Amino acid sequence: MKKYVLLVLTVLLLTVLVLSCGKSRGTGKAVEVQFFHTTWVPEMLEIVDEAIAEFEASNPGIKIVQTRTNWADAPSQLMTSIMGGTPPDLIMCNPGMLAQFRGLGAFADLTDRVSKEFLDSLLPGALPIITRPDGRIDGMPQEGTTYTLFYRKDLFEQAGLDPNKLPSTWEELIETGKKLTRDTNGDGKIDQYGFGWPVAANNANIYWINWMYQAGSPVSVFEDGKWVSRLNGPEALAGTQFMVDLVRTHKISPPNVVEYDWEGAANAFVSGEIAMMHNGAWVVSAVKKKGPELEGKWGTVILFGGPGGKVYRGYPNTFHLLEASTHKDEAWAFLEYLYKTPSKRDEGLSIAGSFCKAAGGMLFTRDYVAYARKNYEPLLQPFLDALDYCRPEPLDPQWQTLNNLFVPSTIQQMVMGQLSPKDGLTLLHTQLEKMHGN
Repeated sequence: MKKYVLLVLTVLLLTVLVLSCGKSRGTGKAVEVQFFHTTWVPEMLEIVDEAIAEFEASNPGIKIVQTRTNWADAPSQLMTSIMGGTPPDLIMCNPGMLAQFRGLGAFADLTDRVSKEFLDSLLPGALPIITRPDGRIDGMPQEGTTYTLFYRKDLFEQAGLDPNKLPSTWEELIETGKKLTRDTNGDGKIDQYGFGWPVAANNANIYWINWMYQAGSPVSVFEDGKWVSRLNGPEALAGTQFMVDLVRTHKISPPNVVEYDWEGAANAFVSGEIAMMHNGAWVVSAVKKKGPELEGKWGTVILFGGPGGKVYRGYPNTFHLLEASTHKDEAWAFLEYLYKTPSKRDEGLSIAGSFCKAAGGMLFTRDYVAYARKNYEPLLQPFLDALDYCRPEPLDPQWQTLNNLFVPSTIQQMVMGQLSPKDGLTLLHTQLEKMHGN
């Protein structure tokens, strides 16, 4: 334990030293703003490139230099750049990255830069994620998503079910799922299951949290100046047990669900291996591409609730200025340009809004939701409904480390029956509290 604490203190000390002596990277008279992001959708990349070109034309003293990476590699690459004394100025984060680097004090305080008008425009699910425990603002919400229930209308009808009556509680999920779990070809083996969700790799963490939220667990809380695990609580156990029971006891989910990432679940949905699935907004376009023959035969609806009510994991990703940046004003000028400049692609949206739309996600503002209500297709409307109930994953600085080291394998072992939910949660709770130093 002493070695672990010493290592953490050493990393924190080095980080503070780096953050206090960030390098200036100018080229000639133009100030170079280093922009680190994970954009990968082609249309989103086009929007970013166009915005940079137009911003630079209007601000000849500023040059935006992009570094593109992927979500899997982003945390380590960002940490390497910070520890190496060459941190970027503007970065893109998901909630796990946000919590990790916020815990290191890596983000600049934006409280005095963000207008009250903009903060008032944010949805309830956005403000908590850009607000530090001390109440200061250190980020801007950008493209984000919610998750809903996908269902096959044709498979409902074949099972004698009304496709307009979807499960709204855990109990109804089990009841409906059992009727949809069938041997369709008469060979004595189940080839169609009622429900599926992604469990492979980091997907395990994303959806496991949702079960615990629906059971009423806060998972991890910040109290008395420190983070404390709630994975040892009865609500966390209830949510985890229910998740496991879908496969082990109720048998409405296939044993190979542990092999599903988001795309694997989508493939199973299109092929008819599962009749319902829990997945994100971006999967709507994926299902269309994978199963064009299913047009009109499937739909989406707001997800069922649990004992703790309707609570759904959902979040915006975020933009941040790094505290180590020596070009905060220039980086903020570009960020402000994205949010205030009208889009040339989508009337009624800012550039930031178009960026979100291209991802199949949404900007977590009231104006954006009003636009989406008028312009989004019916299959995407339930994702807007879910915004009223969404909650991000725990913003615990140690949560991402726990997930990287222990969560996926532990969740998969529980789902496969190799580890009981109680023992699995005890393991994860113990590890998280060790990381907290409690």
